[in-house]
Amino acid sequence: MSDIFISYARADRSRAEALAKALEGQGWSVWWDWAIPTGKKFRRVIEEEIHKARCVVVLWSATSIESDWVIEEASEGSERGILLPVLIERVRQPMGFRSTHAADLVGWEGDLAAPPFERLRGDIATLIGATVGPTVQVEAWTSPKDGLRYVWIPPGEFWMGATPGDNNGAGDEKPRHRVRITMGFWMGATPVTVAAYKRFLKERPKLKMPDAPSFNTGWSKEDHPIVGVTWDQAQAYCEWAGGTSGRLPTEAQWEYAARGGKDGLKYPWGNQITPENANYSGSKWNGTSPVRLYPPNAWGLYDMAGNVWEWVADWYDEDYYSTLPSDKPADDPRGPQYGTLPVLRGGSFFVVPRYLRASYRVRLVPGNKYDVFGFRCVREVVP
Repeated sequence: MSDIFISYARADRSRAEALAKALEGQGWSVWWDWAIPTGKKFRRVIEEEIHKARCVVVLWSATSIESDWVIEEASEGSERGILLPVLIERVRQPMGFRSTHAADLVGWEGDLAAPPFERLRGDIATLIGATVGPTVQVEAWTSPKDGLRYVWIPPGEFWMGATPGDNNGAGDEKPRHRVRITMGFWMGATPVTVAAYKRFLKERPKLKMPDAPSFNTGWSKEDHPIVGVTWDQAQAYCEWAGGTSGRLPTEAQWEYAARGGKDGLKYPWGNQITPENANYSGSKWNGTSPVRLYPPNAWGLYDMAGNVWEWVADWYDEDYYSTLPSDKPADDPRGPQYGTLPVLRGGSFFVVPRYLRASYRVRLVPGNKYDVFGFRCVREVVP
């Protein structure tokens, strides 16, 4: 039995999926027809799931208000007194539903702290009697320069490196050591998107877009991460987007942010991984996915595991961790002073889960351009 059944038109699938992920991140189970068991009839499964659900959320759009199937599902929810309508486009609800107030998620982009989502979350909790923890209040800011959202990462301490009992921990992830981030910083809530990189190139006409990959022909999917960018190009973008304080994150900043204040976990969310958590080789995507598709971590950061590898600022040294203090936290480590291979973090859509662990490190030639490489930026100040 699922807590929530989401009814929607096929044309609205991506928005239904984004809402499902957000609600699952709040602790509810959600059914939205993505997995019909082999040998089962579609309609029979729908009927069973909607009958067992404790709440029916219907997404009204220009397409769904004309769908007999969606109206039938909404009617079932209404008759049982468990219907919560949601507007995802500015439309009038069908006859028979207009007396019921609809939550307004028109233009919602996955922000868990957005007031409309908070209200919907509260309505669901009231309806089904669930008690879930409050949404983490994230201090965020949208840059007028690149149009991306940046979230505030507070100063603090954490354990960096492979967690105890992690049998996949490599030698260069050890020894585990304490790190202190002495100053907070702003970090991109998502990897840099195609749309944001296009903005950058409009002001840098001598530069060109990387060759578009087969999974994003013509760079048409602008809400996906930009890929095929070298380390130097990534740094140039961050300097453009963030001014004098814009740059790639250090390894320590990246892992600290990925963990989101939760030490001792293999992944940003816990010690287990499924295709519901991130875009990796076991998920349905044969390439990148939209940057806000999967649930964020506790600090409002998306895709800190999977989707694309992310360049960081540090040079790689296999034994660097062993050079740091063992009797006290290392303050703001920035990696070796010299090197030839910079580090990437986070894993990608192309790799198996062990590479998505928060402590995993990989290094490559800075001039390499691969369709699995992306990046995100940090900055110390906001103008």
